[in-house]
Amino acid sequence: MQRISFCEGWEFSRDDDPFEEVVIPHDAMLGNRRDAQAPGGSASGYYYGADYHYRKQFDLTEEQARGALLLEFEAVYRESCIRINGMDVETPPYGFVPFFVDIAHVVRPGQNTIEVDCSNADQPDCRWYSGGGIMRPVWLWSGNQTHIAPEGIRVTTVSINPAVVHVDIAAGAGDCEVSIVDDGQVIAQATGRSVDFELPDASLWSADEPYLYQCHVSLHADGEELDAATTSFGIRMLEWDTRGLRVNGRETLLRGGCIHCDNGVLGAASFAESERRRVRLLKKAGFNALRIAHNPAPASLLQACDELGMYVMDETWDVWYTPKSAHDYSQWFLDWCDRDLRRLASRDYNHPSVIMYSIGNEIADPIAEQGVLLEHSMVALLHSLDPTRPVTCGFNLTMMVMERVGRGWYKEAGGVAESSQNPESKPRGSLLFNLAAQAAGTGMTRIANLPGADKLVSPALDALDIAGYNYAAGRYEVDARKHPGRIMLGTETFPHELAHNWELVKDIPAVIGDFMWAGWDYLGEAGAGAWAYTPEEAGFSKPWPWLIAGSGALDILGTPNAAAALAGAVWKTIDKPSIQVRPVNVMNGKTYKATWRGSDAIPSWSWQGCEGTVADVEVYDGRAHAIRIELNGTELATKRVRSCIARFDVEYEPGILTATALDEDGHPLAHASLASARPPLRLAAHLQTKRPKARGVAYVEVNIEGRNGEVESNADALVNVEVEDGALLGFGSARPATTERFESGEYTTYRGRALAVVYRAEAGVAKLTAQAEGLPAATQEITFE
Repeated sequence: MQRISFCEGWEFSRDDDPFEEVVIPHDAMLGNRRDAQAPGGSASGYYYGADYHYRKQFDLTEEQARGALLLEFEAVYRESCIRINGMDVETPPYGFVPFFVDIAHVVRPGQNTIEVDCSNADQPDCRWYSGGGIMRPVWLWSGNQTHIAPEGIRVTTVSINPAVVHVDIAAGAGDCEVSIVDDGQVIAQATGRSVDFELPDASLWSADEPYLYQCHVSLHADGEELDAATTSFGIRMLEWDTRGLRVNGRETLLRGGCIHCDNGVLGAASFAESERRRVRLLKKAGFNALRIAHNPAPASLLQACDELGMYVMDETWDVWYTPKSAHDYSQWFLDWCDRDLRRLASRDYNHPSVIMYSIGNEIADPIAEQGVLLEHSMVALLHSLDPTRPVTCGFNLTMMVMERVGRGWYKEAGGVAESSQNPESKPRGSLLFNLAAQAAGTGMTRIANLPGADKLVSPALDALDIAGYNYAAGRYEVDARKHPGRIMLGTETFPHELAHNWELVKDIPAVIGDFMWAGWDYLGEAGAGAWAYTPEEAGFSKPWPWLIAGSGALDILGTPNAAAALAGAVWKTIDKPSIQVRPVNVMNGKTYKATWRGSDAIPSWSWQGCEGTVADVEVYDGRAHAIRIELNGTELATKRVRSCIARFDVEYEPGILTATALDEDGHPLAHASLASARPPLRLAAHLQTKRPKARGVAYVEVNIEGRNGEVESNADALVNVEVEDGALLGFGSARPATTERFESGEYTTYRGRALAVVYRAEAGVAKLTAQAEGLPAATQEITFE
C-alpha cells in the first residue's frame, strides 16, 4: 500500500472557538489557559485541559475509494472520536498509542470529510505535561484490496556468524518476491512468505555502528504487481543473562537517560526533525540508550535512533488499574492493555534500536496477587508477539513498600494528595514520595532495604526478564547475592549519584546499565529538579508560574549542563575537562537545592555586572588526577579530582577561564576554556538544522552574544521573532518560571539563549528576524528543500 502524509489541510477549534488552519503534528494543550488555579497544578505546568476539534476535507479517486484504505494516527491525546462522512469509527482511548483506522467502508469517490474530537478537559489526567490533540503525524494508506499489510514485513536476526535473517510477510493472495537491499543494491532475493537469507560479510547494527539494510517485498498475481513495500532493519542479536547484556556478542553497558514526550517550545508536537535533533544531541552528550518515559515512543524518534545509533527501552504506561491521577488511563487499562501491547510490539518489531520493552513505571499493583498475575500475562503476551526482546518494568521498590504499610503515594481515587491543598494535613499520595525525596535526598532509598521488603517486591521483579530498579541502587550488591539468577537495571536514578552507580554497573555483571532522570528536560512536574533562590520556591512542587521540571542533563533547548558534564566524565565519553560554573548572579543569596539535580552549574564564564563575586567553579573529568585552573593567564589553584569533579572558588572577572587536566605526575593531559562575551552585545541567529525539508521544521538558535560569538548569561532581554514566507511554530527559552507563551513569538531569553522552530509547507526560503530593545536585530534565511 502507498503511505502518504495526511497532515495537510486540517482546521482546528478549541472548546467552542471558531475553526482555524493548523499544522499537524499539533499540540493543542500548548494554547490553553495557564494560571495558578489550574486543576493539574505544577504537574501540568499549570495548564488547563480542553476539548479539541479537528476537521479536514480530502478527495479520493474512484480507484482509491474502491481499494483498501487505512488511516494511521501515530498519537491523539486523548479519548479520540473519529467520524468519516458523519460515521463513527472505533479508536483507542490511550493518548500515546499508535493506531490504524479502516475507512474503506465509510468513504466515497470525490470529496470526503473527517472529524477528530479528543479531550483532556478533565484534569489532572497525567503526572506531567501530556500535551493534547493530534500530536504526532497522520498517514493515509491506499492500495489494492489485495495488498501487503502495513507493518506486514517482519525481519528477524537468526544468527550473526554467519549473518542470517528470517523474513515473514503478511499479505493477501499472491506470490511474494523478497529482496534484501544494501545501499541501493539488491544483495539477495527469494520467493515466499517465510524465507531465510544468509548474508556473507554482513555489517551488524549497534549503537556504535548503526548499519541499516532494507527489505523490499513485491506481491504478484498472474504476472501483475499488486503491491510493494519496503522496511528498514538492522542485523542485531541480543543476549541477556547474569553475565550481562550482549549486543552481537559484545558486552554492552547502557548509558541511559529518561526522556518525556514533549519537545520543549513545541510542546508535545512530534516532528521528525525534532526527534532526530534530540537523539543527535543526546548521543553527542555521551548517552547510548534512552528510556521513553512513560509512553510509547514516536515512530520518528525510533527511526532516528535506528539511523544515528541509540538503544531504546520503549515503555507503555505510567499506570495500570490503580489510579495515580483522578482522570488518568487506569479507567480503561484492563480493557485495552493487551491491545496496546500488540500495537507496540507490531510497530517496534523491525526497529533495531528497540532492545527492550517496559510494561510500566512505578506501578504498585503487583504487591497484590492479582497485580502479579496481570504482570505475568503481559510479559507472556509480549514474549508471544516478540521473543527477541526482553521485558522490564521500572519498579520503585520504596513506593511498593510504603504502599504495603498503608503509606502509599496515591489517594484511593487517584489525584494530588490532600496536603497539597491543605498544608496542615498529613502528606499522602504522590506528594509523599516527593516530600520524602526532597527532605531526605537519596537516603530515602533505604526504605527499600527494610526487613520484609525483598519478599514483598520479589514476585514483581522476578516476573520480568530484566528487573527494573527505580532509585534502589543500594540493593544491587545484596540482590546479586540473594537472587543469583536476577538481571538488574537502574531504570531510574538520581543523576548526581551516577559516579557511584556506574561503578556498581561495571563491577556487578548482572547490572546492565543506568538510566538517569532525566536525559532531556521537560514541561510539567514544574521545578521538581530545579534549584531555587527564594524561600517561596523551595520544595518539590514549585508555585505558579513555574513551567519546566528542571531535571534534564540537557535543558528544553538541548543545551547541556553540569549533569551532562558529569555523565561524560563518568562514562569517559569526553576527552577533555568540562568547566561548569554555578550562576554567578545568584551567588550572594541563599540556594535551595533540588533532589533531582546535583548542581545548577552551566558552561559559562560570561556574567556581566558580577565582577568581584566569588563563583563556584566545577570541573568534570573522568581521567585526570588533578585539575589546574587559570584566569586570564594567571594560575589560580590545583585541586584533586574526586568522583570525577574538582571544585574551585574563583573571584569573577571577565576574560578566559582555563582548566588543565593533569596526570599523577602533574603532566598535562588536556585543557579546555570558557570565555566571556566581549561587548558590544548583539542578537545572533544560528540555523541548527541542516537541509530542512518542506512540511518539516527547522531549528534556529536566537542568542545574546558578544562580538566574539560567546553567549552572555546575565543580560537577558525580551525578544520578538517574526517569520516571512513560513510559520513560526514555537519560540521560547528554558526560563523555568514565566507567564510568557511559546506560541506568541515573544519570549525572554534565559542565560542568553532562546530557540525558534520554523515550518514551511513548500520548498523555498523562509526568513526569520529577531529583535530586542537596545540590541541590533538578527536575521536568518532558511532554505527548505
